[in-house]
Formats: sequence, structure tokens, C-alpha cells
Amino acid sequence: MKERKKGPLTTRRINRGAILSGIGFLLYLAARALGWELAADLICIVFGVIAVLTFLAAAVGRQKDKELVSYSLLWGTGALALLLGGCAVLTVKMKLGL
Repeated sequence: MKERKKGPLTTRRINRGAILSGIGFLLYLAARALGWELAADLICIVFGVIAVLTFLAAAVGRQKDKELVSYSLLWGTGALALLLGGCAVLTVKMKLGL
């Protein structure tokens, strides 16, 4: 992969966001398994936002330059965004009673 000039759409930043999202999902699962409801909810919301923003950055990067972002990175960040983002939306809806 080519590394571009510094800016919001570098491969290194997208990779870091994907790794951070994966760690967030593991933390969310661990907090849920231990029964820490409030911690799990906060982790889900914070890392859900990070995952969605990372996916959007990967999608824009892929659209601008096909060699910058691989399909693996795009699909991986998309899967994490669906998992964490979906859980975050459902958590917020549940907390608000919607």
C-alpha cells in the first residue's frame, strides 16, 4: 500500500482506528460478560463512534484512491462499525426507553 502525505486519510490512521475499534469490541464483550452494564454501555457508545468514523474514513479513502485502502481493511472496518455502531444505537434507544 502507498502511504500518502499527512492528513485525515492516511493508511496508518485508518489502521490505528481499526485496531482501536477491535480492542473496543473486545472490551465491550468483556464488560458485558462480567455484568458491568454501565461500563459496557459507555464502551459501546464511545468505541461505536470511533468505529463508524474509521469506516467512513476508509470508504472515502477507497473512493479517492483504490490502492490506498484495501478491500480487507474496508470490509473489516465496516463489520466493526456494524457491530459496535448497532450495539451503540440499541443501547441508546434502550436507555431512552424508545
